[in-house]
Amino acid sequence: MTDLTHHAKLKQLARNLHIPDDGDCLRELRDHAIASVQKMLTEWSVETIGDLRSLVADKLSVKIESIGEDQDTERLAEKYGQVMSGFRHLLRAEFIKGDTEGLLIDNPKPGKGGRDYLVIVDARGPRKTRAYFTAWHELAHLLLYPRKQAVFAGFRRTPTPEAKLKDPVESAVDHIAGLLAFWEPLFRPALLDAASGDLSLLAIERACIEVAPGASLQSACLAAVRIWKEPAAFVTAAVSAKSDGTSPSLRVQSIVANDPARKIGCKVRRQMRIPPASAISKAFGDVFARRYCGMEDQADWEVSGQGSLTALDWQVEAVRRGPMVYSLLKNMAV
Repeated sequence: MTDLTHHAKLKQLARNLHIPDDGDCLRELRDHAIASVQKMLTEWSVETIGDLRSLVADKLSVKIESIGEDQDTERLAEKYGQVMSGFRHLLRAEFIKGDTEGLLIDNPKPGKGGRDYLVIVDARGPRKTRAYFTAWHELAHLLLYPRKQAVFAGFRRTPTPEAKLKDPVESAVDHIAGLLAFWEPLFRPALLDAASGDLSLLAIERACIEVAPGASLQSACLAAVRIWKEPAAFVTAAVSAKSDGTSPSLRVQSIVANDPARKIGCKVRRQMRIPPASAISKAFGDVFARRYCGMEDQADWEVSGQGSLTALDWQVEAVRRGPMVYSLLKNMAV
């Protein structure tokens, strides 16, 4: 993974904003974005993260529109055709013929009462749950650029997850969007109330319903693990083969552990094979997407050619979502 703390592109971004660029640039950019939102909140109060998004969009002069079905491209073309030449063709090319998740469009002539930017998010089918985060990603982008500075020529596409990992600026924006999309002053109380001391997938879903409706379970779990004070990790698993061409099996696709989990020795990592007896394996085999729980020892997880991991007990909860399994690992002994 690229080290973002001192990356040249982030240093330049910090200089453009007249904030320190000689330390941890990711932290400085994050703090700048959070401070900007906190300043907005001095004038208005919000009860949900949806309210917060509306406030941030208003302050940044952004209009957010969603595409729920193909016909919405025509509706938006009629509504915003004056924004740029060839607008209808752009929408068809990006959302009907292409595979774009979102567009951030510059409005060169907003007119009286108009917005400087238009964000269009694909919320059709399986992308409905990702639309929540896509909109926040584009808002976070604008928080990192001085007002009136040319951010792009005409429009920009929301990058794919793979592209975000390769581009340091997009990775930084995604990091900040994750903080905004689950604004801690709102999400933490909702999560703590729903969990009642025991973090679970159900508690995370309840917290989302309360303050972040529309968010995906995956992004909410990442935020919950980050907030949780006790050792916890979020793991996704799916069937895949290792790079050496070995036969496909259920393997870890991603893992995000919080600081307490890393401190006590969480060693689970990408591409590790899931033990057949694990609750994660049982969840994968259940077409009815029921939840599975169990106490498991990290030592049962093996690393090819290196033997077992060090012993560490985890309380595992897992559920299947499409081709993936989402699971929480918690350690209650600390």
